[in-house]
Amino acid sequence: MAPADPVADAPPETQEDSLVAILQQDLLEEGPPTCIVDADGAITYANKAFEKIYDALAAAEALPNQSAIGGWSRGNGAAPVAVSQEHKLTLEGRTEYFRAKRRAIRGSDGTLRATAVVYEPTTKLKATATALVQATTRLDDTTRLVSDWVWETDRELTLTFVSPRVHDALGYHPRELIGRSLLDIPSEAAPKLVSLAASRQHAPFRDIEVEVPNKAGDRLLFRLNGLPVYCPDSGDFLGYRGTAENVTALRQREEALIGAKEGAELANRAKTEFLANMSHELRTPLNAVIGFSEIMESELLGPLGSSQYKSYASDIHESAQHLLTLINDILDVAKIEAGAHELRDEVVDPRDVIGAVQRLVAERAKRGDQALEISLPDELPRLRADERKLKQVLLNLMSNAIKFTPEKGVIELSARLEEDGSFVFQVSDTGIGIAEEDIPRAFAAFEQVDSRLNRQFEGTGLGLPLSAGFVKLHGGRLDLESKLGAGTKAIVRLPAERVL
Repeated sequence: MAPADPVADAPPETQEDSLVAILQQDLLEEGPPTCIVDADGAITYANKAFEKIYDALAAAEALPNQSAIGGWSRGNGAAPVAVSQEHKLTLEGRTEYFRAKRRAIRGSDGTLRATAVVYEPTTKLKATATALVQATTRLDDTTRLVSDWVWETDRELTLTFVSPRVHDALGYHPRELIGRSLLDIPSEAAPKLVSLAASRQHAPFRDIEVEVPNKAGDRLLFRLNGLPVYCPDSGDFLGYRGTAENVTALRQREEALIGAKEGAELANRAKTEFLANMSHELRTPLNAVIGFSEIMESELLGPLGSSQYKSYASDIHESAQHLLTLINDILDVAKIEAGAHELRDEVVDPRDVIGAVQRLVAERAKRGDQALEISLPDELPRLRADERKLKQVLLNLMSNAIKFTPEKGVIELSARLEEDGSFVFQVSDTGIGIAEEDIPRAFAAFEQVDSRLNRQFEGTGLGLPLSAGFVKLHGGRLDLESKLGAGTKAIVRLPAERVL
């Protein structure tokens, strides 16, 4: 026989009261830490959750006492509002937070009988609040770093938020700008902003530059960036959120740099024109000097009367020829810089060019006790190029190789067709070489890697820049590969369209 159920056997009204009592007890037992304190301050009831935190409450001196109900004894008997207090407890080595809420328990006559104290866990809530504060702080720091001020508008472009940094940027308090239209902030209407207000696409925008007067009346240049904001629930367009960056100083620096660049270009153009004019002016008298010295050297109009005069005439002729070559180089450099040099393309046999260069430098290499080697494959295609300029390039490179290679050294001139169809001339030597960091200086006009007043090797510093310019006119490039004390390779690479 089953045991009697007091709830089932009770009258209906009593059954309902018993069910409510059971439900209330279950809720208390399974709910958050809860205790009941009587009028004397003694705990008359505690659920399991309260027992788990009892020791931690005692350690934190947070146990409920007489004060838990003392506050309820005053007043007119009306039901009091719950009072809460937060506690920080240590449970099993973890820090947990609880909010203690007190509620009065009164008898049927309205007198205070006890106080219920419920400890609601707030650890997750506090962690969420802390994370929110950190995220807000991080956002504030980021906006301060990436822009001068941050703004938000509604769908009509009326400012609804302006960050405090606008005071540093413009001198205004944020409240002075909130409520104004973003279109009214610039001193003059900005077409891009006006089109933004009229557009229905609500697209993001970047780098809209506007002039904004500060509170003192000074016009500052700001760069605006913005993103559309939509309601997360309905998806309706709410307005824009963006940044404003002061670029006044940046624009002033840019204008100063542009001015300096234009000034440098004018100065360089003036220098180029001066060199070209001077070169033309100097060539006329030099041609006369060369012509008359040739007549005197050959004694075309009769003997000079002394053999020493003939030697002087030879020296004059040689010096004038050297000076004319130098002036021609200067004129060529000036023309290249001015973009006035033109190519005279023709069909060129690279063997003929190399042979001519070899004949011109062979005697000089012999005097320096240097080995001159020519390395060519059995078949070489012809080129479409300016033969005189190509010959001058190779002559300059060979002259440099001979100049900077000691006795018993080796200078090699070679040519080959590359797999990609380009054509390569290469001049290699076993000379003194160039430090890698000095290679760019070698390509600068009038520059010498060894710039000391008593430098060992004389020259104007025009050979490599002139050669690089001529190669560039052909659409190719001139590269140097070198190490100090290990020789140099000069590589002239002509594009495949130059190969016939």
